[in-house]
Amino acid sequence: MQSFQAIQSRLARPVTWLFYGDSITHGIVHTFGARSFSEHFNERVRFELDRQDDVVINTAFSGYTTRQLLLHFPARVARFKPDVVLLFAGLNDCNHDPADGQLVPLDEFRTNLLTMIEAVRDWGGEVVLQTSTPVLGGLMPARSLHLPAYNDCVRALAAETGAPLVDHARVWERHDNGWLHADVYHPNAHGHLLLARTLFDALGLGQPTATTERFFIPG
Repeated sequence: MQSFQAIQSRLARPVTWLFYGDSITHGIVHTFGARSFSEHFNERVRFELDRQDDVVINTAFSGYTTRQLLLHFPARVARFKPDVVLLFAGLNDCNHDPADGQLVPLDEFRTNLLTMIEAVRDWGGEVVLQTSTPVLGGLMPARSLHLPAYNDCVRALAAETGAPLVDHARVWERHDNGWLHADVYHPNAHGHLLLARTLFDALGLGQPTATTERFFIPG
């Protein structure tokens, strides 16, 4: 049975962390030049926690579904053999708009995630699963009506495999998402701060006196 304790046990030595996912993890455009949550994570780990020999890599790419994530897995993930892969997907896979051509059925979505989990474990690494942030106000029904089922799939897979789960979707339910979005579904700079802090808390890397804990998050 895996848990966040498995992540904590790795902190006795330098850790290679790799962020992998879609545009939210890629962190482009919608932060308007501010840091993405992986960049806040880099500051927390390598500076505020003084883990100078840790390495933080982000190989996510905008528009990717788990099909593309799996296809590019050898070049984007496996070649680095990271200790911890922070995997964030679902928002594109759930997209039922035929014009976008992104839809990945739930059973394939689950299989793709499981394949990546097993591959990382084969070299002794850990995968942290993450649910996706919501579509603003139930807009864009091609995504908003289906995303909850994909997040539930991530939760179920975490329970089945014992992979640590960071449930961003549950955290965002307690906030006024209008302050956290750049558009209908991409987090803005404030949203990325909330993503980062949720991740810090889940991984046991919180540090209340640190600069990244003092940035304002509305809502």
